[in-house]
Amino acid sequence: MDTATAWFCCSLPGGSRVKSGTAHGEFVEGLWEYDVAELFVRDAHGAYQEFNLAPNGAWWSMTHTEYRVRSNESRPARCLSVATTILDGHWEVVAAFDRRSLQVPLEEGSLVHVTGIHYAAQPIYLSSKPPRDTAPDFHHPLCFSPVRVMPVGVAV
Repeated sequence: MDTATAWFCCSLPGGSRVKSGTAHGEFVEGLWEYDVAELFVRDAHGAYQEFNLAPNGAWWSMTHTEYRVRSNESRPARCLSVATTILDGHWEVVAAFDRRSLQVPLEEGSLVHVTGIHYAAQPIYLSSKPPRDTAPDFHHPLCFSPVRVMPVGVAV
């Protein structure tokens, strides 16, 4: 992220299965039923914002007040740009969102979970931190990891 923008970059297998009738830059619910990259940003109180991005550049966002409870006041983040590339057997996405438009702030102390689904013969569920001993559940509170903010150019 930078002072104005939250960037999401992801590379996933698949990329050929997309929701028909959707277009680049279009706000569309239900993208998780097809190849998708997802970002979840959670605050310390359990509220979180979900972002879904499709290989064709369609996107969606929803805010939840707690585990799987949609907020009645959810509004989409302001998507500044989405760029996708479909390659042989995988796809890549780079999306930029206006940080001021996020309903759940992305900052030091936030928690994140990066996920994806690739629909091959059977769905393949990808997670930056899958919960143990449970079926895939990208909203699960144990899947989130703390954000560590570092200035650009600082070695880890």
